[in-house]
Amino acid sequence: MAKEINAEFIRALKYGQVTSLNGRVSGAAIDSRKAGVGTLFFALKGEKADGHAFVRESIDKGAALCVVSTEWADQNPTENLPLWIVDSPETALHKLATAWRNRFDIPVLGITGTNGKTTTRSMCSEILKRKFAVHSTAGNFNNQLGLPLTLLELNDRFEFSILEMGTNHFGEIAALCKIACPTAGLITNIGHGHVEYFGDLAGVQKAKAELFQSLPKTGVAFINSDDTLIREIPCSASQFTYGFESGRTDIRGKILTYNFDGYPEIEVNERIKIQMYIPGNTAAINALAACAVGIYFGVPEEEIVNALENYQPVDQRFKIIRHGGFSIINDTYNANPDSTIAALKTLLLMKTNGRRIFVFGNMLELGEFTETGHSIVGKTAADLKIDKFYATGEFTQSAITAARNAGLSDVTYFDTKSELLSDLKKSVSANDIVLVKGSRGSRMEEIIKGLTE
Repeated sequence: MAKEINAEFIRALKYGQVTSLNGRVSGAAIDSRKAGVGTLFFALKGEKADGHAFVRESIDKGAALCVVSTEWADQNPTENLPLWIVDSPETALHKLATAWRNRFDIPVLGITGTNGKTTTRSMCSEILKRKFAVHSTAGNFNNQLGLPLTLLELNDRFEFSILEMGTNHFGEIAALCKIACPTAGLITNIGHGHVEYFGDLAGVQKAKAELFQSLPKTGVAFINSDDTLIREIPCSASQFTYGFESGRTDIRGKILTYNFDGYPEIEVNERIKIQMYIPGNTAAINALAACAVGIYFGVPEEEIVNALENYQPVDQRFKIIRHGGFSIINDTYNANPDSTIAALKTLLLMKTNGRRIFVFGNMLELGEFTETGHSIVGKTAADLKIDKFYATGEFTQSAITAARNAGLSDVTYFDTKSELLSDLKKSVSANDIVLVKGSRGSRMEEIIKGLTE
């Protein structure tokens, strides 16, 4: 009999009270705009809105059940409404997702890391789909709300689950693992992301280590052997290693060459050759991690090659846009010093008769490392001899100063994105490559939009 979330299943959690259930549950939402027939709507209090204001709207749309707080239920008429009344709707979401996940005896791979989480997760999904029916994180649903909502989408047809796990505070990965119960884990890398909250690289290592430390002894940790901080993490699960530079690894990679566009051709275990169609060293590293996962779980080698050779980058993650005779690299999803330097090095791999132009916005959540991190990026841009360097955002002034001090002459700071865009549109010409990079909060995608309009 197919598994389903019903009143009996919810009552077995022994949390709160179910007044009635309107039909069959077929999905969960925390946004009333996504509520529909059968939806389980969680009325959460956010920074801008309180989900309780949309309970009746969700019921009118056919929601099977609305999860509301006891406080709201005490202050509003609830007679004949399909409600699950609890102390905390968010806690109810976590409890339900945990219980639902535990009904499925399938491999669950948790993926975290400073950079490359989404790309590696997406590559793993494309590979594992060649053998399994794969359930996976959608978009950026990798936090305390997104992950449990993702788990509630599990059903009997799935044979494998891949869950991305993001964090910017200690304990968050451990909490996600308590909900997801991963049987396998992969940490892409450890770098200067969210150091405002973690303090330094040792703090980042400690936060990411929560994934490996949550794995059962019967599970497996995929170890990036090229990352010293990952190798040092204690783990009671079995280990499956991969790397380009380390000596002995289970999966050994080699970059054979880069083509005109900077796309790497990689060799795996001296026998598998894969021509990637996304540029840079980072793409090769992410692909090798995905290879390790695919090989470990028995995906045929030819299927791994086919999946990666047909792989296309996720939006806003080093996505190349050809426009007006020049190229734009949209890498605006997020930024920290490590990912930005990697992007600059990739830009250098891409051959062109035009100029390489770097457009830089603030990198956020760096705390005391903010000035140093931006300065390192500016010096790197100069060392790599980037042709033209634009920047906007107060923190990037450190990068501008560092670039000039290191000898880069064509460097310009703008107070606003609109001023930058106006100058860039006048300057950019045929065969130029424009790399746009900045943290999510800097909204550097506005530059992309302005260039392509």
